[in-house]
Amino acid sequence: MAAALVLAFALGAHWGARGVPPPVAVTDARGDTFAAAIATVQRYHEASSSSRSGVLRRAPAVDWGAQRPPFKSYPASPHIALPRAVPDDAGSRSLGAMLRGPAAPHPGRALDLAAVGQLLHLTAGVTARRGGLALRAAPSSGALFPAELYLVARRVNGLQPGLYHFDPDQHRLAWLGGLPSGLLAVEADLLMVVSAVFQRTGYKYRDRAYRYVAADLGHLVENARLAGHYVGVHAVLLEQFDETALASLFGLDGVQEGVIAMAAFSRPAAAAPGRPVAQLLPPGSADSAPGASLGVTGEIHAATSAANGGTSARALRADGLVALPPGDAAPMDLARTILQRRSQRRFSEQPVQLQQLASILADMAQAPLLSGALHADLVVNRVAGLRPGVYRYLPTRHALQPVQLGDFAAQARNAALDQDVIGNAAVVLILSADSARALENGARGYRMAFLEAGLMSERWLLGAVARGLGACPVGAFYDDEAAALVKAEKGRWVLHFAALGQAAD
Repeated sequence: MAAALVLAFALGAHWGARGVPPPVAVTDARGDTFAAAIATVQRYHEASSSSRSGVLRRAPAVDWGAQRPPFKSYPASPHIALPRAVPDDAGSRSLGAMLRGPAAPHPGRALDLAAVGQLLHLTAGVTARRGGLALRAAPSSGALFPAELYLVARRVNGLQPGLYHFDPDQHRLAWLGGLPSGLLAVEADLLMVVSAVFQRTGYKYRDRAYRYVAADLGHLVENARLAGHYVGVHAVLLEQFDETALASLFGLDGVQEGVIAMAAFSRPAAAAPGRPVAQLLPPGSADSAPGASLGVTGEIHAATSAANGGTSARALRADGLVALPPGDAAPMDLARTILQRRSQRRFSEQPVQLQQLASILADMAQAPLLSGALHADLVVNRVAGLRPGVYRYLPTRHALQPVQLGDFAAQARNAALDQDVIGNAAVVLILSADSARALENGARGYRMAFLEAGLMSERWLLGAVARGLGACPVGAFYDDEAAALVKAEKGRWVLHFAALGQAAD
């Protein structure tokens, strides 16, 4: 045994020192840069995958150092205090309503400073302080909160047009400068630029950090979209933008802190139909941005940037599917739902009702916002009226397709690094992506898939809170065991877990 451990350590050190293999020569009809970026994504996903037999090969290729401060501040800049969100239980701005579009605006009222304060509070504001931690509106792996928010304000009553940074600790804006001329091709009253300080997550999660960061920010931007609807504006998540130019605009290095996502907010009267594409003018070149200082994390960020890319069991229908009852719209006020959300890690033995599960799935089944490559599978352990087993959710039919029936709670727990939060859950959501479809338009699709997983998971979490249930997102799992659990075909990547159940307390 001692000899085996020594050998395993030596192999781990050897492979860990190697890190990700150097780029291979890949060609594609769309160009060498496109194909090389796809190859980087594939190498990164393999290098950041976990398995019981391959954990020793996942040693970090960079020295992440100590934990970074949880908040970024600009002490020398002028600051503007912001109001916070206050729940309104009148019923007109419930979670169910906000999932379907913006609230009716007040007659003649433009986007103003009060609305921006509510928007930011519900997106990434501090909602509780416990044990020295400042907990936020959106969940984050390990409560590390890598996100930073920057604003391009154009037409906001009470706010001078310009560039701003949001400080959630003090709930205020820092003035960073005026608007450069000819800034953006997209029209919007307010633009939100979401960056990530990679070291906040990387010091703990190492080479898997980019996966956690992208999913974390997916949760956050779904809050931003719903919060935009809550204050009466159209919210659009942007797919294409120049990360390098945006980083330069806000004085970011683009490596230690890189731009990940972007959203546009406009008053209904000013909103253009469709999904706008944001592009900074003149276009930059993201593939020239340095990334080596963060090893594979820097490489994957550069590759995915713009320049690269207990009742009786419910019966089966004749087509083999399990029909679900229509979902009920969640009546709880959106602000109250977000402010009350906390990750629940302990569940009782009480089952979840089928109507509750069907309603949460209906909430989650929005049209794809950033990636159409995702699949949703469920490990059902305790749902009244539904046999235990693994099911595929079919959103267009609002039905479940059995994958394998039986008790898979222990297998799900084992796949999720033996975490009780998964093993004890009544239902486990497992999100995966068809890699070929995710990457069909370039390497950027990898980031978009993780962001989409975060969007879907946040709707799952909020839907649970609005129905009196507990839920918790989980990003740590053995990739191969998770894929086997849902019988994922070759080329399907498991991205994310989320637990659901009756809260133990």
